Amino acid sequence: MNEIRKQSFFYKLANNERYLSYLFICPTIIILFSIAIFPLFYSLGSSLTDFTFGRPKINFVGLSNFLKIFRDKFFLNGLKLTIIFVAGSTFLSFTLGFFIALLMDQKLIGKGVFRTIFLSPMCIPTVVVGIVWLLLFMPDFSFLSYILQLVGIPPPDWLLRPGWALFSIMVAYVWQWTPFFILMLSAGIAALPTETYEAALVDGATWIQRVRFITIPLLKPIILLTILIRMMDAFRIFDHVFVMTEGGPGRSTQVLSFYIYLSGIRYRYIGYASAMSWIMLIIIILLSMFMIRLFRQIRM
Repeated sequence: MNEIRKQSFFYKLANNERYLSYLFICPTIIILFSIAIFPLFYSLGSSLTDFTFGRPKINFVGLSNFLKIFRDKFFLNGLKLTIIFVAGSTFLSFTLGFFIALLMDQKLIGKGVFRTIFLSPMCIPTVVVGIVWLLLFMPDFSFLSYILQLVGIPPPDWLLRPGWALFSIMVAYVWQWTPFFILMLSAGIAALPTETYEAALVDGATWIQRVRFITIPLLKPIILLTILIRMMDAFRIFDHVFVMTEGGPGRSTQVLSFYIYLSGIRYRYIGYASAMSWIMLIIIILLSMFMIRLFRQIRM
């Protein structure tokens, strides 16, 4: 009886570490396939059809959706707005985050309290952030407008003017995600070797020189990683736009992800929206490859 039990599949599985490890990761593989891999290939299949909600017949159209994208002025407008938003928000977030991370590296009284305050916006849900900044940018009764009126500056219509609306969303996004740069860069600075700084002090290097010639070159891999992560996430900006402006006024804040949402969910053109999503994915991949090559060529 024991010999038969030892020959069983479950007995071999329980006593074989390799097969047992496969068994433990099976739930993760199934979940990953269900929520990531299957939808990815399903959207690729949909992008080659004229799939539209409410219409029972689905026809194969090949690359027609992809060719149509580059003649769509709304897609091109959304791409332009997205690039402006990604460049502006990433630059501002990195600049503020790097400066605050350098300050956090100094010996300050109450540094732990300041670190908690600086990192807290990252823990707030994006929808809540959008609502808070929507109230702050209200032209008539918001706190921000009240402060501007106190100093004699008439508050602009932040979310009602095309020139201000995208900038207002950018401010909310930068406020929420600058803590990510603070967290990553602070950890990187804390891990840098102190011997290099001590040698620079002996040679008479100033604080600016130490930052320029020691901190930034040694942090180059972390800087690249954080910028890439935030750039890829900024391309997917949706919650702030949906809560604060819904793409308006006009189409001045209709970034690419929001236009894809309108095409796929509101107008029900699933095939066309899937094609735009794949174009967006390709743009993100190409931009990431460009940034990696650019950082390799820069000598800091």
